[in-house]
Amino acid sequence: MEYKYNLAKLQSDKEKVEELIVRQTRRVGQVFPQKLEQEFWQKNVERARKHAEKYVWAGILAYFVFMMVMIPTDFWIVDKRFFEHDFALCLLGLIVGGLALLVFYFFSCLPRIKRYFSQASMVILFFTLVTISCLTMSIETVALQHQSMAIVTIIYILGNILTGIQPRLMLITGLLAASTTLVILMTFDFVFNTLVFGRILVGSCLLGYVISHMIFARERMMYLYTIRAKISEQIHRIHTTELLHLSQHDELTKISNRRTFDETLEIFFDRAKRAESALAILFIDVDFFKNYNDHYGHQKGDDVISTIAKSIKNAIRHMDFVARYGGEEFVVLLPETDAHGAYAVASNIFKAIERLEIPHEKSSVSRYVTISLGITVYRGENFMDKESLLGIADQALYRAKQLGRNQIYYQSIRSANSDNVIGF
Repeated sequence: MEYKYNLAKLQSDKEKVEELIVRQTRRVGQVFPQKLEQEFWQKNVERARKHAEKYVWAGILAYFVFMMVMIPTDFWIVDKRFFEHDFALCLLGLIVGGLALLVFYFFSCLPRIKRYFSQASMVILFFTLVTISCLTMSIETVALQHQSMAIVTIIYILGNILTGIQPRLMLITGLLAASTTLVILMTFDFVFNTLVFGRILVGSCLLGYVISHMIFARERMMYLYTIRAKISEQIHRIHTTELLHLSQHDELTKISNRRTFDETLEIFFDRAKRAESALAILFIDVDFFKNYNDHYGHQKGDDVISTIAKSIKNAIRHMDFVARYGGEEFVVLLPETDAHGAYAVASNIFKAIERLEIPHEKSSVSRYVTISLGITVYRGENFMDKESLLGIADQALYRAKQLGRNQIYYQSIRSANSDNVIGF
């Protein structure tokens, strides 16, 4: 069965995810398979992009407030000997940071360029780090240099956290920015302590890498828990669907059961009554089925019931409804179908069973398995309820049996009420 195959596959997938959770907890080797690894980082980058699109204006506002605080305070910190030079560089550094935020936002939301979000994030981080680092080393006031170095460190760390990019790629970007900055500073003969500044730049990269690595280790666990929850939900849905199917269908024949028939008859009957349209009912019984069971065995009997149910289902229209009424009895509902249409459908069923040519040595009417079939048609009569309608269809089947079985018998509601039975 397809549902069993799907269920087994989902159970297998769930076991694999649970194994990955254990390995992630213990950090044993490469945890994620390559495909899952790619999906994880794609989702992380996309989530970071959406967060940037949604919250970057709040970040820009916070940055604006930060500038309003930094600019006046820098005024008091700057060495008066280098006031114009240092203050201009500080202001330029703040402008560069603001522009970087704006460009970051554009790549997070503009349709034509947002697919380059991850690449743009690394380029923006590289440019911002190199530019601000060079501006920092151009400042003469020592206190401002220390302040700017702290800002550079924060940029390194935030770049690792906010972009959703793999920590190793961000580490490479940071180290490349640090190396480029040192080369530029040495090329243009800036006066600075290479060891101290290099330790700050490289240390910031490593710190950002470690923090982001810890965060993404947690994200990996959350990602695995989410996958497991989705698989569990699918398994639960399959179980629920199958239980619903079993409650509505006969286990042997896979067609609707008596309970579902009762519910469907009520719906079809009320609809026909309101619309004053025709509703035909066919009652079907397998002839001499007890004799068949006694002679061939119950397993063969079950096979016959299952085969006949399938033949009936294939012989009716898509709008019709078939159910196993009980034992060897079946019932078919034909909405918007008059007596002639009902008889045509009944003939299709009758011929379909004949074509099966299932041997039946203990039948008194044929060498093969046959059926008796009773028909009645409801036309919206106000005096009729569904129980009475079902009783008339049962009477029609009884008359088919009385007249010798292996035949179709139609009984109208009017003739049933007047005991005037009419047969085809």
